[in-house]
Amino acid sequence: MEKVVKLSDNQCDKSAVGGERNAPAPLGSENSGTGKSVGYAQQNAACHWFPIRATYHRAQKVYDRLVGINDGRYELYLPMLCSITYDEKSGSAKQQVREEPLDKGLLFVRCTLDRFSELVKTQIPGFTPYYNHFSTNEFGRNEYLIVPDRQMESFRIIVESRNADIIVRQTDVPQLIEGDRVMVTDGPFAGVEGVVMKYKHQKRVFVQLQGIGTYATAYIPSAFLERKIEK
Repeated sequence: MEKVVKLSDNQCDKSAVGGERNAPAPLGSENSGTGKSVGYAQQNAACHWFPIRATYHRAQKVYDRLVGINDGRYELYLPMLCSITYDEKSGSAKQQVREEPLDKGLLFVRCTLDRFSELVKTQIPGFTPYYNHFSTNEFGRNEYLIVPDRQMESFRIIVESRNADIIVRQTDVPQLIEGDRVMVTDGPFAGVEGVVMKYKHQKRVFVQLQGIGTYATAYIPSAFLERKIEK
């Protein structure tokens, strides 16, 4: 599930994919799509999605703290999983919707590198950045991990599908790169781009967020898949 605040017209890097899927709603509004998201403006700079590891399952608390100090220069995304059950005891099979964080230790910030560095220095309890262990800066230190916009878009489609059969953090799936790269063209997962693989005899599309985990759709018919040609 997602709470969205409209990004201002002068927001940084309007090519961002995440944050443009759902209609905006005022801060604190409960009438939104899927996840919790807070968007703001940033001029004349490139913005990126930076993942945050909230220690001791404090993703919600870190999110709330970041909302409270937001100075208008970053967007937040707390992925929420929505489960739907039916209460048949009453005889009316009443639908019940329950929301909870997808991963109690994971959230994302979209902003410039300089702004993210400032947030790291605020020493918010539980706020721990992910680092890219395959890249170093001019000082020989590991750079902050960045999730590409296209991966973030596919990730959000999976999370927001309201499907109970998705796979979360299936990190033991071997050799994802050996599968065909595809785009889902129809159904609730339309727009997801990833690697197609079989899991428990079912065809699914896996999206890997480097250094974070692997996420997969529920079963997808072959007719809904289009092979992506690598350029």
